[in-house]
Amino acid sequence: MTNKKSPVAILGAGISGLTTAHVLAQQNVPVTVYEKRDEVGGAIHSTQKDDWLVEEGPNTLMVRTQKVWDFLAELELDERIREANEAAQKRFIIKNGTAVVLPNSLGSFLSTPLFSAGAKLRLLKEPFIKASAKEDESIADFIERRLGKQPLDYGVNPFVSGIFAGDPKQLSIKHTFSKLWEMEQKHGSLVKGMFKKDRSNTSPRKALISFDGGNQVLPKALATELSGAIQTSTTVTSVTSKDGGWQVKAKTGTENITNQHDCVVSTIPAYATTGIFENTIFDEFAKLPYAPLSVLALGYKKEQVSHPLDGFGMLVPEVEAYNLLGCLFSSTLFERRAPEGHHLITCFIGGARNPSLASKPKQKLRSIVTSELDELLGIAGDPLFCHHKFWDKAIPQYEVGYDRFISQMEKIERQQQGLYFDGNYRNGVSVPDCISTGMKTAEKVSSFLRDHNKKT
Repeated sequence: MTNKKSPVAILGAGISGLTTAHVLAQQNVPVTVYEKRDEVGGAIHSTQKDDWLVEEGPNTLMVRTQKVWDFLAELELDERIREANEAAQKRFIIKNGTAVVLPNSLGSFLSTPLFSAGAKLRLLKEPFIKASAKEDESIADFIERRLGKQPLDYGVNPFVSGIFAGDPKQLSIKHTFSKLWEMEQKHGSLVKGMFKKDRSNTSPRKALISFDGGNQVLPKALATELSGAIQTSTTVTSVTSKDGGWQVKAKTGTENITNQHDCVVSTIPAYATTGIFENTIFDEFAKLPYAPLSVLALGYKKEQVSHPLDGFGMLVPEVEAYNLLGCLFSSTLFERRAPEGHHLITCFIGGARNPSLASKPKQKLRSIVTSELDELLGIAGDPLFCHHKFWDKAIPQYEVGYDRFISQMEKIERQQQGLYFDGNYRNGVSVPDCISTGMKTAEKVSSFLRDHNKKT
């Protein structure tokens, strides 16, 4: 028997699905959110062990738009928001085995040992380099062409690993650092683009934040607002077009469920769609690569650590040939992440740079990481605390040619009325990106339902 359920089915209770559901609920549109796990949040997961607070997924949110600030205010999270400490403005890059401060001004750039005098002079050529006629280009090709090899190796490569766990030789500049791509397209030069940048004071407040109690506070707040609309521990087995709408089959425990909806929003990972939607047009989604990643959170007494850890964290360029991609100085960034008198360091291993390393056992990774931290940060002795999380498919890789995935999603949405795609493989991998995309998806769904209701 097929049950007529809410107008909208949302697959997945990560931040994308919850945002879409929240916006629709605010418009009095009933939704049903299907989530296979027993809790909400997707990749956002905070773990508290005694006085250690670990983020297994995203560690911070860089909020840049008023819409996201308003969204957080709607959830009454204002008093739980914690802005990163002032030290977060300082970031370290490893050069010749030493942690060097990344320059953030002209004066510090001129004096930094990260780049040679020749590399600094090379930047003067940038305004005179012609824009590429290519429709897409790798990050590596774009940066080396416009800025040179050293800025790629020590300025961009480590950030690509830190943000996307990706390979700059494979990732698309157009879909990862779109503002740089647009500067070249519009102004012919990054330098010219910077000078023509809007410098008015009308921009919304920008801040790097987390929450008191960890980032999982955010999806839990959304779940509280949605309460009865979320079905956890429920695995969707198939979604098919039927009777002018969408039939969703799912299993919860030993019970099989069949529900009918007017509209479906899929926010599950791209690779998971091929097993649920019974149509070969979804096969392209399985080809979208994801980078594996291990997160290792280590706790030390402050006296064990020679480095002051007075910054956001440390990134390791590929040319330095270490196993670490980088680490965050978590207890420096935010209060109450470690017991009094202790440091919490969150380390990242694997990614597209070294995918096989990500799946190594916890003890093997601990041995590798502690050895490198000893060398790079002057840490003596074993950690007092260790927490490990392995993500087999952590972050979707927006590689050169990603346009074809966008085209395929848009084509399916045109052909399959009432079906929409959302998630971190659509318009950005960060939490604020997913919130913004979720809002837009909700508006598309609302528009569809208005038209649908006029016809019925």
